[in-house]
Formats: sequence, structure tokens, C-alpha cells
Amino acid sequence: MHRIVLALALLFAPALAPELARAEAPAAGQRLILVTMDGTRWQEVFRGPDKALVAEPKFTHPDWKETVEKAWSTGAAVMPFVHSLPAAGGVLYGNRDAGECMRVTNPMWFSYPGYNELLTGRPDPAITSNDKIWNRNTTFLEWLNRRPAFAGHVRMYGTWDVFPYIINDKRSGVPVNAESAGAHPTETRTMRDAQAALRSAADMRVLYVALGDTDEFAHEGDYAQVLAAMNRDDDFIAELWRMAQADPAWRGRTTLIVTTDHGRGAKPGAAWTEHGSAAAWKLAPADYTIADPEGFPGSDAIWLAAIGPGVRPAAAGTDCLTQSQIAASALTALGEDWKAFDAGAGAPLPFFGGR
Repeated sequence: MHRIVLALALLFAPALAPELARAEAPAAGQRLILVTMDGTRWQEVFRGPDKALVAEPKFTHPDWKETVEKAWSTGAAVMPFVHSLPAAGGVLYGNRDAGECMRVTNPMWFSYPGYNELLTGRPDPAITSNDKIWNRNTTFLEWLNRRPAFAGHVRMYGTWDVFPYIINDKRSGVPVNAESAGAHPTETRTMRDAQAALRSAADMRVLYVALGDTDEFAHEGDYAQVLAAMNRDDDFIAELWRMAQADPAWRGRTTLIVTTDHGRGAKPGAAWTEHGSAAAWKLAPADYTIADPEGFPGSDAIWLAAIGPGVRPAAAGTDCLTQSQIAASALTALGEDWKAFDAGAGAPLPFFGGR
């Protein structure tokens, strides 16, 4: 099954990213497309394939070694669209080899705490599991959905059945279309449904799509399929952007943000299949296939790409940027006052705020 998925990815992956529309001056009725790629390491985004993992038959089947090396020799080959954003006036940030730092601030370094931080602008130390618990915190999606200009115009599509709880769809009123994790064809359905929504919902203003194959295949230790999923996600993101630029209601008004909820272990060997802090490991050691009381250093490191009105290259300074700044950044891109949402949330990233 996995070989078939990779073969299809190689067959249909575009040779070139779609033509990019350069960011225009902010217009009335700004819109947002937010895409997250679960547990996608900055290492593969910027460096491309890890040669040691490609050479290890345990992680990359020998039948695919040469194909992977030829198809995705660099990060730009794995994710060509995302890498094309800076040349079109956008940003791609988080390359630690270049001295760029971005990280989560929650103490767990796994999904529910990460998505909560990303969507609310604050870490919540009380969130210490991925259990299906209704989120007590208000996401920026919920806040927008309560405002007259956005009410009924916010939608979410995901590949993990915990998202209804993270978004708290019963309280927030945000429609959450999320299916069970672990079934890889689910991501294809999610992509199709999100594209259909963008195509047909003329009144939609905020679209959030959460993709999960990158994390699922990583936990399975299937490195070739992780790369295939990244490449497939990049193609999907490029198509969303193309569709937005082809639609008069979205063209010139849309900001695209692409990021991840957490990284993965950076130690040599099998550490890349896992993620989580020492605190997370001590809380639930049975959840991990690798015994490491120190946790999985490096899985707090994340990255971000963006393009659209109000997004511009900017000096990030010497401080490490954080996941808690993404919610305010999204609201700023939409022309909203992020302090009205939560003055204590992380301030917008330096790439947002107009020209």
C-alpha cells in the first residue's frame, strides 16, 4: 500500500510550482487560508532528505532509495511551492542552519498542546494529552465566528478526529470536518473537500486545513512516505493558492499561512519517528516506541511560510519566534485587532502588519 502511495505521488507531483501572484496592497474583506502539516520537521523542509535515513532499509525501502534521492534531493525539491514564496514576496522561516529560530512554547511538544497554542496564542500547561477533551480555551477561529463580518464564514477540515474537541465545535459554532486518524486515504478526502469548499463557498472568509499524513507515516517509521506526503501536501497548498488567485472574491485579499504543530526528534537513528518533551515522556512512557526519559530534543522546533496582503520580508531579530504568535498574525492579516481577541496572546510575527 505504501509503495503505491509513493508511486502515485511521484507520478502526479508537478515539475514546477504554480505561478505565484505577488502580494498586493491590502483590500477590504481580507481572507485567510491556514494549512498545518502535522509533525513536519524543519530539517526536511530546508535540507531535504536525511541521507542516513534514506540509506537505512528500516526507514526507506531499498526499492525506493534511488527514486527518493533523485526526486527529492533538496528541501526545494520536496516542497517547491513553499520554497518559491520568498521570491514572490512571501516568507519561509525556521531554517536553523541559517540561524533562524522558531519554536513552540508549550511544555509538551505534541499535537493537542501545539494546536491549542497555535490557535489561541497561548500555551496551556493543563493540556498534557491528546485525549478528546473539549478545549476550555477560545481559538481565534471561534472568536472570528462570533463577529458579524465572519459569522458563518469560518470552516475547518482535518484528518484527526480530535479536532472537533480542539476547536470545540459545539461551543464555537465553527464547522469541523475531521475524520479518524490512521487511515491514510482520509487525507486525500480532506484535500478534496477543502478544495470543493473553496470552489463553492463564495462567502467563506477563513479556511483552515489540517493535514496529518506526515505525522502518521513518521510514527510508522516510513521515511519515503513522509517525503511523499510532504510533496503531496505542497502540491495541494499550491492548488489552493492558485484557486484563490483565480477567484475575484479571494484574489488580492487572501493571506496563506503554512506551518506545523510540532517538530520531531533530532537525534541520529529512530528518534525522528517520535516527538515530545521529557515531561511528556514521563507522563505517558507507554505511548512511545523508544524509551528516552530525556524526551526527544528538537521536537519543539517549527517553521512557517506565508504570502499575501500585509506579509513582507522583515528582520526577525535575535529572539526565537514562537508558535504563540501565529494567532495574532492571522488576525492581523485579516485586518482585525488581535488585542481585542486576547491582549495577552503572543504578538504578531514580524512578517505581518502591512506595508
